Amino acid sequence: MWYVTVDSHFPTIMVTTILFGLYYAGVGIALTLIGYFTGIDRSAAGGWFGYLSLPFLALFLWLAMKERKEDDYGGTMSYGQGVGTGVLVGVWSGIVMAIFIFAYFTRINPGMIDFTLAKQEAAMQARQMDPTQISNAMAMAKKWFVPIAIVGSVLGSVFLATLFSLLIAIFTRTNPAQEEIKAV
Repeated sequence: MWYVTVDSHFPTIMVTTILFGLYYAGVGIALTLIGYFTGIDRSAAGGWFGYLSLPFLALFLWLAMKERKEDDYGGTMSYGQGVGTGVLVGVWSGIVMAIFIFAYFTRINPGMIDFTLAKQEAAMQARQMDPTQISNAMAMAKKWFVPIAIVGSVLGSVFLATLFSLLIAIFTRTNPAQEEIKAV
């Protein structure tokens, strides 16, 4: 229903999780670009703007689990299979977002690094840190900003997908009593 038919050697679990991972990454990319083009990313609203993707994550995880339950498991799915599906959706979306984050910070909006670091420097100055410590921290942060953002993108996506999957799989799994009824 939601995926393209592929070679029978390629498991449908991969197709389903890749597809819904791409959907979620697409929402994240769209929100990032909307924030960039509208200037929201540099405003006070920029802090909460990224949370707009969370309902989409829940929707895509539910749809992926529902599809796997019907297409791959014949209408029955355990809690663990549901969580595993959600984690894989998070892995694929994290990989795509990591690639986009690299392009975003190095090509599309490299000024965002300086903007973010300037905010951090101002916060350190407000805490009255030693100027030498501040300059050392800023040099290190500038050097590691993009790699940390890339790793954080993957880990954050997997973490959020796992967290949401632990809850959503409760509702998409098949209860043992339901399995007995279907078996009869």
